[in-house]
Amino acid sequence: MNRTLREIAAAFMVMVFGVGGCTSCATALGAEWSPPRANEPAPESDWTPPKWQGVFAEATSLPKPLEATGLGLVERRLRNDEIGLQARWEQLPGAGSGNAAIVEAIRGIVSLRGESVGVAYQPKVFARGAGLAARGCVTGSTAWPAAEVVADPATGPIGGSGVAVVCDIVFASGSVLGQRLRVLGAQDGMVTSDTSRVFYFDTRTGEGGSGAQLWAPGAAEALWAGIAQSLRRQAGLLSLAPIAAGPGGPELTAGLLESTEVGPNGTLLVSVPAGFNAPELAALGITDTLRSSTWAVPREVAEPLLSVFGVQVVAAAGAPFIAPAPVAAGLDLVGCDLLPCVAMTYDDGPGELTAGVLDQLAARHASASFFLIGARVAGNADLARRMVAEGHVVGNHTWSHTALSKTTVAKAADELRRTDAAILAATGVPVTVFRPPWGEYNEAVLAVAGKPAILWDVDTFDWRQPSDEVLIGRAVDQPIPGSVVLQHDIHPNTGRTAGRVYDGLLDRGFVLVNLQQLYNGQLPVSGARSSGR
Repeated sequence: MNRTLREIAAAFMVMVFGVGGCTSCATALGAEWSPPRANEPAPESDWTPPKWQGVFAEATSLPKPLEATGLGLVERRLRNDEIGLQARWEQLPGAGSGNAAIVEAIRGIVSLRGESVGVAYQPKVFARGAGLAARGCVTGSTAWPAAEVVADPATGPIGGSGVAVVCDIVFASGSVLGQRLRVLGAQDGMVTSDTSRVFYFDTRTGEGGSGAQLWAPGAAEALWAGIAQSLRRQAGLLSLAPIAAGPGGPELTAGLLESTEVGPNGTLLVSVPAGFNAPELAALGITDTLRSSTWAVPREVAEPLLSVFGVQVVAAAGAPFIAPAPVAAGLDLVGCDLLPCVAMTYDDGPGELTAGVLDQLAARHASASFFLIGARVAGNADLARRMVAEGHVVGNHTWSHTALSKTTVAKAADELRRTDAAILAATGVPVTVFRPPWGEYNEAVLAVAGKPAILWDVDTFDWRQPSDEVLIGRAVDQPIPGSVVLQHDIHPNTGRTAGRVYDGLLDRGFVLVNLQQLYNGQLPVSGARSSGR
């Protein structure tokens, strides 16, 4: 049965005002009309209100971020007051393409900030007490009010002017991990910009990419049409006319796709910031979006628009998370031109204290380098193998701690050759660096060694047996980014203070690396070097 106009109007009044909520409705609609009584069933009707056709996306909210702790990730934090920047992010263990993508994004942010203030970027560290050992994502920070991120000393630029980069884990299903990176610009505490990107990692392969890479080429056009329609509905416009394609919307939407998230059920979530606009919206009378919004594109609608990578990510939704396999810290992607690095080096072992030093490094996911005495290697082959297995660099410190520049060339060559052979026999890995005892060498020594001599710029003089506090002060306070610190893993004070030294360096903002990492994966091939600068 079809409804009369009077009945439709009555139903509209009930919908708007509620039952009994319009005291003049009976007069307005005629004396014979009376509102339905409470609990009275509505009359049957075959009439339904008109609906929007082809609804592409529905307004939604972003899921609550996940706790990063326990996911097996490597935590990073970068602070540089000279350019006004603080950044926090997470990486997978190792050096896969997923890590490379997020590190390159950080590099881009750092470069732009340095250019904006006219300062050539250099890694910086701070005095003890800086509190920079706490690293990685602050859970929920990408959803905080922007002003809170900027004002918090753990996340914002010190002084309130500069750039803050914060992160959250937003997806962890199957072998896929999603991390949101939020970048805020500020001046005198006032937020001037606020953008987000999402990066995805495959925990099994280390591969990954940004949210935009979930989509196939051409997806931006289709997404723009659907999102623009959704924005039109949100603005309350009644037109059902198709969105006219223009030169602005798809291009702007391509940028929005960097923030694409995947919901637990495989829904694709695209966020539109406040103030977003495009020519097509302006033509519809929408000057800009008044507030930020998130649009859920159903899985079945999105799948034809996804890349192969995107299909793999969406397919993982809802599956139990597969944590990445542990990887030695010495194999992590670092970049010592980006992060402030220090190389701890140990001479004269292996010995009875070496295992404790290795334990302290492992507890902090840190790496170092060990220069071994050849005569001690055979009896401690298990320690030498452990050094290599845990990602540390192993170097040659002669067979019997001989002053190479004060002996014959033949004797120097024999000292180095025998030690190289002992280390290779114990570890299966050829030696690529050496350290001359007492730092004494000459051109003849370099020639017979056939590999670079690695010296140091910070000597803790642990062999003189200073007090623990003096030793810690030397090892923690003297290094600068790129320093090589000399200690000996055969002295009790060195073994006893190792953990406190590492904690002090981490607190200052350092990343503890081996020599391979210090030189960004490319060890010197000859000559002598005393630091990574």
